[in-house]
Amino acid sequence: GQLRDLIAAHLAANPAAEFTPHAIGRVLGRSSGAVANALDRLTALGQARLTTDRPRRYQHQAPESSTLAPAGTT
Repeated sequence: GQLRDLIAAHLAANPAAEFTPHAIGRVLGRSSGAVANALDRLTALGQARLTTDRPRRYQHQAPESSTLAPAGTT
């Protein structure tokens, strides 16, 4: 969970950028394999999205906004 949190924070700090597991691993000082596994989990959780398959690149996935009614309407 800790590595996942670090990766999620890195992606959120750079929402428009796309990263390979290797690039994130270099920034965080972790193995690209461990980063790739965490990115797969973040993708499944909806916190990251795979932008390209080869090479695998990921980007921050903003949480879906809730569908609340505007204030003053009932």
